[in-house]
Amino acid sequence: MKRLTGLFVAGLLSGSAVAGPEIAGIATKDGVVELSVNFAQSFEWESMKFVSKKTFPNDPPWFPPTRHELTFGHHEVGMVEWFQSDYIEIGNYEVTEDFTVEAKLFGRKKIVGVVDPATSLLKFDGLDYKPMVKTPNFIVKSSTNLKSWKKVSGLEEVDKEYQWGQPMAVRFRLKLAEQQFFIIQIYED
Repeated sequence: MKRLTGLFVAGLLSGSAVAGPEIAGIATKDGVVELSVNFAQSFEWESMKFVSKKTFPNDPPWFPPTRHELTFGHHEVGMVEWFQSDYIEIGNYEVTEDFTVEAKLFGRKKIVGVVDPATSLLKFDGLDYKPMVKTPNFIVKSSTNLKSWKKVSGLEEVDKEYQWGQPMAVRFRLKLAEQQFFIIQIYED
């Protein structure tokens, strides 16, 4: 994709105490604009699902491969659920530091999981897990003068989840007859 020239990219605070979304990059190809958006959501164990990078064979073998999944406090505070191919292990967990969790699975010893903020990966029981968060509701607005803003229509559908700490691609068609400015605004239901 080519980089657009002369575009100013603006971010907008979402109204919370946490910094809002930021447009990390912008590109266009064949009339489609792609914004690389970092939603800047805070790291919260209970709001994430951790999905293994590695895939595992499924049973029956003609089913697509599966991944292991971890959730912390998703259904009940203090409970960890670990889905592994065809069974689930449960136990208790405790967050010991911002990016460290200790899980005590029933019938097993304690497992310590650590998230590397630089790679956004959780290392848990020898496997790397991607922290996935729900994509917030958002709109994109454009302006040619930074005074009047119009909602961009026709956004391509985005994934319901994205990897925490990584930007998400937001695409839409737009006639680029003149310089455009863009903002992303998160809104609550």
